[in-house]
Amino acid sequence: MGWTSNDYKHEGWVAAVAPDDRLASGSTAEGMLVPGTTGHYQPAGEFDPDREIVPDALIMNWRGACECGWQGELWQRVLTPAEADFDARREYLPPGDPAFVSGHLENAVHEEWLAHIAPSEAILGIEAAAREHRQAGHRLDKTVAAAKAAGASWADIGRAAGISRQAAHEHWADK
Repeated sequence: MGWTSNDYKHEGWVAAVAPDDRLASGSTAEGMLVPGTTGHYQPAGEFDPDREIVPDALIMNWRGACECGWQGELWQRVLTPAEADFDARREYLPPGDPAFVSGHLENAVHEEWLAHIAPSEAILGIEAAAREHRQAGHRLDKTVAAAKAAGASWADIGRAAGISRQAAHEHWADK
């Protein structure tokens, strides 16, 4: 399961980490799909010749990943419940189980990814506010022109706009 930013410039996911540090970008019944071919693992097949399948038993770590290249902090797979410590980034997953993380770990990685994309999400807010500001400015210009055409004074227009008569005249007289 992955996440997409509102500007579609970031797509994140929890990536299984292969023993050679390649990040998985999918899975099969046989294991995790990793990009590239080393010859050390089973080829993904004729329809996916540029990936290999790393067996689930060899996946010992996970981290957040994003299409932009960002990688989150490492989470370690531990093989006994006694070793598990969520605060220390250690997740219990029994040997023989598929290398999928718990919902709790996925939520934690998602929070890391949200922090990663927070600046670009904030920029989207600025862009939207600036667009609304321009639109409101155009509406105000048209409304002032209509008020002036209807006989309103610069003093009345200034008072309605929250500025002085002189400022209203300077701003809208030539528009």
